[in-house]
Amino acid sequence: MVDNYNNNNILPTNTSTTTTTNTTITPTPPLPPPPPISNILDNNNNNNLIKNDIKNDKVAVSNSNVRPSSSSVSYENSDWNKVYNSEREKLHEVNKQILNIKRPSTSIVRVSQLDSARLDEEILDLLRSQFMKIFTFFKPNFIHNFQPEINLVLKSVIYKLSIFNLGTTYGNQLQNLTYRNEKAFDPIRGSDQLNKLTMRQKWLSGLINIGGEWLWTRINRYLINNNWSEHPPNDIRKKFWNFLNFAESAYKALALLNFLTFLFNGKYVTLVNRILHMRLVYAHPTLSRNISFEYMNRLLVWHGFTEFILFIMPLINIDRIKSFLYRLLVKTSFGNSSGNNNNTASNPLQQLQKQQLLIQQQQMALAKCPICMNDPISMPYSADCGHLFCYYCIKTSCMIDSSFTCPRCNSLISNIKRFSIQD
Repeated sequence: MVDNYNNNNILPTNTSTTTTTNTTITPTPPLPPPPPISNILDNNNNNNLIKNDIKNDKVAVSNSNVRPSSSSVSYENSDWNKVYNSEREKLHEVNKQILNIKRPSTSIVRVSQLDSARLDEEILDLLRSQFMKIFTFFKPNFIHNFQPEINLVLKSVIYKLSIFNLGTTYGNQLQNLTYRNEKAFDPIRGSDQLNKLTMRQKWLSGLINIGGEWLWTRINRYLINNNWSEHPPNDIRKKFWNFLNFAESAYKALALLNFLTFLFNGKYVTLVNRILHMRLVYAHPTLSRNISFEYMNRLLVWHGFTEFILFIMPLINIDRIKSFLYRLLVKTSFGNSSGNNNNTASNPLQQLQKQQLLIQQQQMALAKCPICMNDPISMPYSADCGHLFCYYCIKTSCMIDSSFTCPRCNSLISNIKRFSIQD
C-alpha cells in the first residue's frame, strides 16, 4: 500500500544525475471502494493495520521530501471509512444483544417423566418379587422383619448400576431422558447443553432417597413397637413422636407443592431433585418421541370382544345346545351299533350281558340324579322313560328346553310325576 501511494504521488527522478529537478505533484486518483464488512474477521486488528499503514505512508512522504497536494483526500476522513466505522459499531451492538438474550429452555414432556418413574417402580417390583422367592423356606416372619433391609439392598444395587454409573435410570432411558446438573447449566449456550451430575449430587441423591427411606421406616417401627405414642404429653418420647408426625406432614405438603409446580413448568419431578438441581432433559434432543399403540390396540380389541360375549351369552341357551349335541352323539352311536345288534340277537350270551348291563343302569338311576349327580335324589320325580330325577333339576330343564331328553336313555321327556315306592 505504501508503494502504491509513493508511485501515485511521487514523480520519477533521474537517477543518472546528482541534481533534482523541480516537478509538480499530480492529483491523487480516487481510492478504490471499501471491501465488504462480511470479509472483515477482526475489526480491531484491521483498524490497527490501517492506522499503521497511514503512519507508514506519512513517514514515506516525509522521507521523500515531497508534500502532498492540498486537494488530496485524507485516508482517515474518507467516506467509506466513516461508513465502515458506523457499521462496525452496529455490529458490536448486535453482538451484545445476542449475548444478553437467554435462550429458552427445552420443554420436556411431563408424561414422559411420569412414565419413566412408573417404569422404575415396576422394575423394582419385578426384582423384589423374584428376590423374595429366595426366602420361601425361611420363617414366616423373616420377610416382615427384614423388609426394609431387603428394599435397601435392591434399591442400592439398582441405583449403583443406573444413576451412579450411567447418570440416568432404566425407565428414563426408555423415555429418552437423562439427568442434567441444572446448577451448572448456562442458558446462553443453549438448551442442548448437557451437564453431567457431579459425584456430590449422586451420593446425596442415593443417601436421601434410599438411606433416608430405610432410616425413616426403622424409626417408625421402633416407636410403634415401643408404644411411644401412648406416653404422657410432657414425656420427651411423646414430644419426639409428635415432632416426627409434624415432619412427615410437612414433607408431604412440600412434596404436593413441588408436584403442582412440576405440572406448571415441568422441571423437577420430586422434591429431592429440586433441592439437588437434578433435572430430567432429553438425552438426544433431535430424536422424535415414538409412541407405540400396539398394546393399547390389543387391549381395546379384547375389551370389545369380552363385552360382546357378555352381551350375547344371556341370549344363548347353553343347556339346549348341550342336549342337542348329546342326542346327536347318542343317535350316531346307536345307529352304528343297530346293525351289529341284529346280527347278534341270536347269541344268548350277549343277550344275558345286555340284561345285566340294563340292571346296573337301573340301579345307578335309583342312586343318583343324572343331572346334578346328587346322592340321594332330593324329592324324586320319574319321567316318561322311568328314570328318576330331582324335582328341581327335571322341572328346570323342561322349562328351559321343551324338547329336553333324558340324559341316560335319550328319550323325550314330556310328563313327570312324583315317584313313590308303590310305583
